[in-house]
Amino acid sequence: MFDEYKEWISEAEHSELRYEVVYASKWKFGQVSDDNIKPHYPMWFQSFYVLNEFNYKQDCPSVVKKLGERFMELAPDNFIMVRCMASSNTFGLDGDIHTDWPNPDESITGILYTDKEWERNWGGETILYYTQTVVSQYEPRKLIVFDSSIPHIGKGPQRRHNGMRSIMAFQAIHVDAAKKKWPNLTSQGKKETAILVTNVDINS
Repeated sequence: MFDEYKEWISEAEHSELRYEVVYASKWKFGQVSDDNIKPHYPMWFQSFYVLNEFNYKQDCPSVVKKLGERFMELAPDNFIMVRCMASSNTFGLDGDIHTDWPNPDESITGILYTDKEWERNWGGETILYYTQTVVSQYEPRKLIVFDSSIPHIGKGPQRRHNGMRSIMAFQAIHVDAAKKKWPNLTSQGKKETAILVTNVDINS
């Protein structure tokens, strides 16, 4: 149901990521798992990718771009990046069960666990609901990759943990599926730069 890559980032990359993202005073509040699930219970987030430009933000840390490019190496050549962000939960701020894409085999999601250390009793696992329920335990520096159409939820930390549960999230979509959703997109896939010929409605 998901592919697992332990120690996907080096200790040096992890240290840089914590400095530039996890411990940085750049967190905003308001991210939700699914806009259609109400009432909304937001979480903390940092966004590094501009969807209507199909490119990283100008102030995106270099380590984040580096990891985004590495994630794309796991995707087929005809996939393009559409999401690169950090998300964090504190106690009581669990996500909702949601999907990142409606159709199977058209998109992949990657979740990188970014905290420095973690204990099993702190919770924070990712649960995927498919033909069976599968749990990925939170492990620093581990990446999991799965089909974006699989319903899943990122659990917040237990009250035993008095800090955040933080992740990086990546998503790539088959270029043909992206063109159906955003008809004005022109791209040959991840090895080409996605070119926006006119404005794209990213909320459609």
